[in-house]
Amino acid sequence: LNEGNRVFFVNKPGAVQSVVYISFPIDIKAGHEDYLKLKVLNGILGGGGFGTRLMQNLREDKAYTYGCYSSLNVNQNGSYLSAGGNFRNEVTDSAITQILFEIEKLITEDVLQSELSLTKSSMAGGFARSLESPATVARFALSIIKDDLPKDYYQTYLKRLEAVDKATILKMAQTYFSANRCNIVVVVNESILEKLKVLD
Repeated sequence: LNEGNRVFFVNKPGAVQSVVYISFPIDIKAGHEDYLKLKVLNGILGGGGFGTRLMQNLREDKAYTYGCYSSLNVNQNGSYLSAGGNFRNEVTDSAITQILFEIEKLITEDVLQSELSLTKSSMAGGFARSLESPATVARFALSIIKDDLPKDYYQTYLKRLEAVDKATILKMAQTYFSANRCNIVVVVNESILEKLKVLD
């Protein structure tokens, strides 16, 4: 692994799967102008369905896991991105390497127009469906006040979403993502701990 990553091992005797969480801080708060752009980026990495990069690589291509996901966690006390899942013990080190590879790839290469369009369409559909719920509309109103958002924040959501292009995604990854300042938490069976110590 690259210098700067910190690995935390938690021993779980008898576990037949390992649990891996890779996270790094992101310096934004709710209402930041880059928040929506980062949500699109996270959707491409692992925050969407089966078409995300993490799922395609670690589930569909390599069969390391049933599911590998990422999430963008933004709040006023500190924000971060996390990625991970449950993996067969013997492929734990390879899974970590592949997750970091996918993060690094987003920092160094443009995404495909097809995956960008799919992610944006999914987000737009989810937003439109959410408006059918009165509770969501109320939550939006509260969010505008609580997070000090522009009053037209949700009226302009779809327009701002549509404006996110491949250059925007690359810029977001290069600005906020990192594959070498991560906290890597691994819950593992002690029988494979030695194999993983090379990661630390």
